[in-house]
Amino acid sequence: MSQELSVTAKEKLIDIANTSDLTEAIKKLEIKRKLQEEGIRDHVHDLLISLKPTNILKQTIEEVRESTSLKHNLLKVALGLGAGYFSRKMIVGKSAGVVKKALGAALQYGITNFVAKKPMDESGYDAPYPKQKKSLFRRILSI
Repeated sequence: MSQELSVTAKEKLIDIANTSDLTEAIKKLEIKRKLQEEGIRDHVHDLLISLKPTNILKQTIEEVRESTSLKHNLLKVALGLGAGYFSRKMIVGKSAGVVKKALGAALQYGITNFVAKKPMDESGYDAPYPKQKKSLFRRILSI
């Protein structure tokens, strides 16, 4: 590689024979440097614009709109969170002791995972659960 560099350097030295060739080469290099700097500035500007939170949010929403599997997964997660939250509220109620609150939180976690992690078949729809030998309590808690 150092040989290639020295060959190109020698070629450049051969092309530059007098001071007018040297000043012309310097001008060309300065123009090249300015163009490269402008290219870098434009690239950085575009990068900063794309990293704004509003643009990230717009891009994410567009990706969700285009991807049906992502829509389906988001729906499953939302349903799981909702089911877990409401099951906890039904069990725990307004005033409850520490044990009842802990059991409600465990039930919420289990139901959320149970609904959100339901397997999908090849067509993208929810498939029935495969027969498992685990008890219902273990399946709810995903143990």
